Amino acid sequence: DGIRDVAVTGVQTCALPIFTATLSFVSFKQGKDVQKQVVEAKKEIGEVAKRIDELEAAAHEAHAAAEKAHETKHEGPHWAYEGEMGPDKWGSMKGFETCGTGKAQSPIDLKEPFAKTSHVIRPDYKPGALTVLNNGHTIQVNIEPGSRMFINSEPFDLLQFHFHRPSEEHINGKPMDMVAHFVHKSASGKLAVLGVLLREGGENQVIKTIWDNAPVKEGPPVTVSGVTINPANLLPTRLGYWAFEGSLTTPPCTEGVTFFILKTPTHIGRAQVDGFPFKLNARPVQPLNGQ
Repeated sequence: DGIRDVAVTGVQTCALPIFTATLSFVSFKQGKDVQKQVVEAKKEIGEVAKRIDELEAAAHEAHAAAEKAHETKHEGPHWAYEGEMGPDKWGSMKGFETCGTGKAQSPIDLKEPFAKTSHVIRPDYKPGALTVLNNGHTIQVNIEPGSRMFINSEPFDLLQFHFHRPSEEHINGKPMDMVAHFVHKSASGKLAVLGVLLREGGENQVIKTIWDNAPVKEGPPVTVSGVTINPANLLPTRLGYWAFEGSLTTPPCTEGVTFFILKTPTHIGRAQVDGFPFKLNARPVQPLNGQ
């Protein structure tokens, strides 16, 4: 028994250094693993910090770009149809001087007697996708390439049409409920406007389509998926007109614009007139000055 105890004791005594060595090796290995993890964690933290810096820089650039875009959008004087920035003040605003000094300004009051005109107009409008916008002054429909109007034999591309309430043009001293202005441009840059007077009557399906899809607030153009429109459907069947040389009816009031105001009105519903988001967006009639 004594020999066995000694032997066992010896074995146990001899095993301690080996066990201690094993623990030291495990601890050393674990220490190296932890150090590696620390290095990797520091690397990841550095990458995250770098990414945060990049995101902060991008956010700063985006904010600066947004501020620049806001300034660009609103560069130049504001204008309105009433109040301190109304039509009687346009001519005093920088860049809009023609509104006050021009001698062939629009709109005008169309009064008899009228001189004869030799122009022959022929609208040639095509259906296309409805692209509509609220630009803060009116509801406007942008037109795809392909629609045009011939004045005599010269083609003028239809760019857009928009609405005024009441009609900007007066007939013998009185306006209509509204007017639609169809804006055209020739290859040489000449502008021509075809005016369609709108008088209260039955509901107009073309206007219903536009009103139903027009943005409530000012913003960029919206192309309405699955909705098409044919500008020709807003025209009356008879195309007799009054013609005169005038100007844009909004700032900068550029002159040299030929107007053709159709004598036959198109109908519009009372609720549709009331549903137009601008209660007043018509420039007052201007002096004739021989126009």
